[in-house]
Amino acid sequence: MENKERKTIIIFTASKARELLKAGFQIIDIKPDHDDPTKKRSVFVFKYDYRINDFI
Repeated sequence: MENKERKTIIIFTASKARELLKAGFQIIDIKPDHDDPTKKRSVFVFKYDYRINDFI
């Protein structure tokens, strides 16, 4: 049986990403937001932790 456990969560705002970092959550990557027509925004990829839901 395939493991479908969530491994990452995407955060779309820098302020929320900063809050999660200060709370001790692990950031994995920062990528360009492909939906942003200005190509200036980024998305933040965090390692999924069930406790992260309390912060978002």
